[in-house]
Amino acid sequence: MNKTSLNRFFSNQCSPVEREEIIRWLLDPSNDLLIKHWLREHWDTLSVNELAADQDEPDMEKIWGKIRSSIKENQLKSGLEKVPFAFIKFHFKKIAVAAIMIGVLLSTYFVYTANSVDQKGLADTNLKPSNDIAPPTQSRATLKLADGTTVYLDSNVNGTLATQGGVEISRNEGGEIIYSGAAVDAISMNTLSLPKGSKPIRLVLSDGSLVWLNAASSITYPTAFVGKERKVSMMGEAYFEVSENKAMPFFVEHNQLLIKVLGTHFNVNTYENEASNKVTLLSGLVDVGNGKITKQLVPGQQASVSKTVFSVDENIDTDEVLAWKNGQFYFGGSDIRSIMKQIERYYDVEVEFRDEVPYQFVAKISRDVNVSAFLEKLELTNLIHFKIEGKKIIVMK
Repeated sequence: MNKTSLNRFFSNQCSPVEREEIIRWLLDPSNDLLIKHWLREHWDTLSVNELAADQDEPDMEKIWGKIRSSIKENQLKSGLEKVPFAFIKFHFKKIAVAAIMIGVLLSTYFVYTANSVDQKGLADTNLKPSNDIAPPTQSRATLKLADGTTVYLDSNVNGTLATQGGVEISRNEGGEIIYSGAAVDAISMNTLSLPKGSKPIRLVLSDGSLVWLNAASSITYPTAFVGKERKVSMMGEAYFEVSENKAMPFFVEHNQLLIKVLGTHFNVNTYENEASNKVTLLSGLVDVGNGKITKQLVPGQQASVSKTVFSVDENIDTDEVLAWKNGQFYFGGSDIRSIMKQIERYYDVEVEFRDEVPYQFVAKISRDVNVSAFLEKLELTNLIHFKIEGKKIIVMK
């Protein structure tokens, strides 16, 4: 990335394609040193120009001083030579008018060292007051068997969980739920569910297909696949890696949404509080339909499906889509309401908006931090503030 491109980006003169490319570059930790030098060289120009444009903007000098102090403090404590990239903020008014770097190279609550210090240990050493909320430490899953029996999977019990019609259901040391064996009786249907405040869980279906289930989600599936098709239904969010079997196509259903695949990797987001259902293809081909229209996706595309809209977007950052599966929060220019929906599900909290916050944020943060650590990084922009009251987070200007 050359300086000219960065200058165009921060003066809001680049195209949407250039913008996406530069955002990805800025969020790559391997570019931290270059970003650091560029910021130091241009910070005064950025802050002066922006403050002149809008007197309501945050105090750049105050924020930058706070950032520098935090960097220095962490480097002194841990002997770090490098602090990972943490924040960029975009300020929008009706139409985007300026892009400002607000916080960068900051790691107050969790840092990556050359010795690969355990993130959980770092999070534990930065505990906030008693009203703070820790991240989930396990997948609080429940497995509902065909006979109505519910198996609670939030314990450390591994090994065989149940046997249904010749199919063994087990849990391995990695926490995966595995189905193995051939059905000898009538096919049984099982439902795996995750509540809010839960880590994702991985499921291995009887055909070897892999499913990652996100918090506040569920999937219903047969203990074994027989006949001419494989079919599952789901709610919430899941990522699929489907075993190829041309003679037995794989279907995912959610209300009117129907996804047909032969063998491919894709993510499905069907949370009820989202504006539309989203299907994002990582590899292979899938057909996405809503009962009236069917469209085929190619890798890198995302279908958005609702009662009134069926569209396909080709400019998708798949790293952002799969961040939940990879243990990260990653927002590539998201409004605060979208961000807080993820916080609600992951930390199992209620969110109250006292004020509207008309900004978009780009952030890449580990999920292994207390909610206060996450919120404080957003507060570094000085455009938003939060208050934690028990299990409620209040959003304010």
